[in-house]
Amino acid sequence: MVETDSLSFVLSCCSIPFYIIGLIGNVLVIRIVHKTREMHTPTNYLLASMAISDVFTIIMIAAHRFAFSQHILDEKFAHLVCKASPVITTFITIFAIVSSTTLTVLAVERYNALLKPLRTGLQLSEDNIKKAIALIWVISVFVSIPNAFSQEFDRINRVRSGCVSQRDSIINLVWKIYLIVFYAIFLIQSVVMVFCYGSLIRGLYFTNTVCPENETTDGERSSEKKKLVITFLLATLGFLIGYIPCVAFQITNSNIDINLYSHLQNAFHFMFSWSLCLNPLVYAFRSTHFREGFKRVLTTCWKPTPQHDDIH
Repeated sequence: MVETDSLSFVLSCCSIPFYIIGLIGNVLVIRIVHKTREMHTPTNYLLASMAISDVFTIIMIAAHRFAFSQHILDEKFAHLVCKASPVITTFITIFAIVSSTTLTVLAVERYNALLKPLRTGLQLSEDNIKKAIALIWVISVFVSIPNAFSQEFDRINRVRSGCVSQRDSIINLVWKIYLIVFYAIFLIQSVVMVFCYGSLIRGLYFTNTVCPENETTDGERSSEKKKLVITFLLATLGFLIGYIPCVAFQITNSNIDINLYSHLQNAFHFMFSWSLCLNPLVYAFRSTHFREGFKRVLTTCWKPTPQHDDIH
């Protein structure tokens, strides 16, 4: 048990820099898209929406982990944490679905733009992007709400560092239906993303049907399209690598040995924490506009007073 607590403490400490980087990076993404007129595009609006969900996810998960790390010190506090746990996990689920749905929309948008350019009905524009983002959030809330009513925690399980769930037959049925719907949505989204990016990678690098290399006109724009596809692919892979183990763990954890459970729980939470800070780093390295935006914002923070003497 001491070994498990030590591992939990080490991974929690190692997660702190990722939470900080993720929080600052995603806030900068939101600010850059909001303040820079050239960044007011449907794609960037989706990235900003996903950054908002990541910011709240980081806050919720960090607060949740901190609360459980304190439960040994105060039994009353532990009881309050367990009572609030369904609400906290519901919000985390909402933000996770927003991110996964946004990544799915981006994958479909790139697929249609590059492989099915004549399908104008599915293309995002300034006119419909706000409605699309609102729909993503509404669907995420609608899917996640049953989570708040299908769980009832009333005490701490000190061995598993979590709360014990008390469900009657009706609540248990609602919980099972919710899990089936949630995992079905995630599976469908994963299949869609794999299909879209698989088709794009095949067209970009194997069949040469997307942005062909022999295209002499508008070559720079063609290169930017390829870079954008790879950027979204990296963001998607980062999310899936951090998220899929957590989903699989939630499905199978009831049959896992207690000691192994604690190790896996700590490891998967750590993986999820670093995946939350990945997107801003990907944007900074892959996108010229975001890289310039990060430099501009950070320069302004470090040098709040402009050097007027250098301007002629």
